[in-house]
Amino acid sequence: MIRMDRNSNKPSIYIIMSCIMYGSVGVLLNGINGMETGAILFYRFFFGLIGVICFIIATKRYNDLYLSKKKPYMVLRGILNIICLFSYFLSMKYAGVSIAVMLLYTAPVYVTLASPLLFKERISIQSMIALLLSVVGILMLIDPSNITSVGVADNYPLGIFFGIIAGFSNASSSLTIDHLKEDYSGLSLLFWPTLMGMLILSPYAVSVSGQVLLENIWMLLQMGLLLSAVAALIYLNGAVSMKAQKASVLALLEPVSSIFFGYIILNDPLFGNTIKGCGLIMIGAFMISMGDMNFFGSRIHPRLKMRRDLYVSSWRGFPRFHFGNFRRY
Repeated sequence: MIRMDRNSNKPSIYIIMSCIMYGSVGVLLNGINGMETGAILFYRFFFGLIGVICFIIATKRYNDLYLSKKKPYMVLRGILNIICLFSYFLSMKYAGVSIAVMLLYTAPVYVTLASPLLFKERISIQSMIALLLSVVGILMLIDPSNITSVGVADNYPLGIFFGIIAGFSNASSSLTIDHLKEDYSGLSLLFWPTLMGMLILSPYAVSVSGQVLLENIWMLLQMGLLLSAVAALIYLNGAVSMKAQKASVLALLEPVSSIFFGYIILNDPLFGNTIKGCGLIMIGAFMISMGDMNFFGSRIHPRLKMRRDLYVSSWRGFPRFHFGNFRRY
């Protein structure tokens, strides 16, 4: 891949481009008709895998596909990836794009909560404030008054439920990546869960008629190639030349772009509490994404900082942790 100077603006442009692409998932999903969530995910994995294989052939990175250690954890990551995507898509269907994407971005809340329990790490004052802001933001998002004009009232709580599951499974996948990253490259962590997801969801492929598939093929191609392959590779191309702190902050453009697309293109309603809740969650995510120095001037434990850099969107394929691990590209 192209090497870029850290002082260049190109890495930031690549991150911004990829986040805008990721933000279009709600629009693409809305353009698919007559297909179950499982079938949509199968073809996303299928076309995404084709794109990743083409990249592997072009770069001759065949050695990255060798499975050596911790194979059960790789399987676990693939399962968590499916759960996250399933829940995220259903949340968008029942509660709208803006609600779903912000609930997905509650992953750092769960990572912060899990760190003291799983890794015996102390939560800093900054983390507690970020956690509190995020929880308040979630409570604003699930305000029952938002039910009016979202859709069928009975389905809105279901959308909230699936959104919370998406955020939790996203965080769990990130913690699994933390266990795998010493033995596998980012390319390997993208290829195998994608292949596994396609195989597990293959029964859904036969449930789609040829006519329905042809009607939706363009949207499915975009969802697979654009999001699961191209956007992930563009993100990686920028991330390897940028500090993780800056990349994590720029990644907050994804929920902004998702909400923008949902409001402008899909006429997704925005409520006062939704905007406030989104703002609080993004502030919390920003605080957790900060570098060694926090708002209060004390240093964050490096292991905990590493885990926080993990949090963002493992469902898209490439984990966002200490990007120095990707310099082999």
